[in-house]
Amino acid sequence: MKLKKLCLAKVLPLVAALIFSSCISKPVPILGDKKIAIDNIYLEYLNIGDVYYSLEKYDKALEYYKLAMQNSKIYWAAYYKTAKVYAVQSNWDSALPMYRRLLRREKDNDSIKASIAYIYAMTGSLKKAERAYKELVFLQPDNREYLENLIAVYFARQHYEEGRARLEILIEKFPDSENIQKFKDVLKAIDDENSAEIPLDEEDGDKSVFEEELENPDQAESDQPPAPEKSKSKDSTAD
Repeated sequence: MKLKKLCLAKVLPLVAALIFSSCISKPVPILGDKKIAIDNIYLEYLNIGDVYYSLEKYDKALEYYKLAMQNSKIYWAAYYKTAKVYAVQSNWDSALPMYRRLLRREKDNDSIKASIAYIYAMTGSLKKAERAYKELVFLQPDNREYLENLIAVYFARQHYEEGRARLEILIEKFPDSENIQKFKDVLKAIDDENSAEIPLDEEDGDKSVFEEELENPDQAESDQPPAPEKSKSKDSTAD
């Protein structure tokens, strides 16, 4: 018995010291810590989605972006990334409504407008694509990509003279563009075939194509993120 008492006398102070040290190193839980921890989890979902996106594992990226969308604080960031994945996957039916919704929130966001213009072009809505890129070039005349895409749409619509005129601007403003020669080759092939130009369509009017998007009747989805779920806590009882 004396041996046991001696051991306990030596061990108990050590245990007490370890417990005390543990209490100092780990903060005592306070009100709000749980919410912060939950927010961090959803932020981690967003970061994991970004990693999968960079690895071109788009289905996995979508999985984590959709998980991140469950948190209202990062809802719109995750929503935008989800729309971007759909566009990369050429899932235009899913991407376009999402970009329209984003445009309603940020009516002056040229990046969102450019995404919509690109979807127009890729889905064959070339007249809308032309109007969209013309507006973007007007808004950002020093953006080479917008100008190049407008030329490409002109050629796709067989509006070669308009494309030729814009190509001259491209050569003047961006002489290092690697697409200049590609556009020249297209025009040379057309000139060699003596292709006739399709008559111009009727006037587009004064309304912005993006204003028309905001009036799109199929926008029934709410522009507000989902309300965060209230966590239910249970009172704990001690024995």
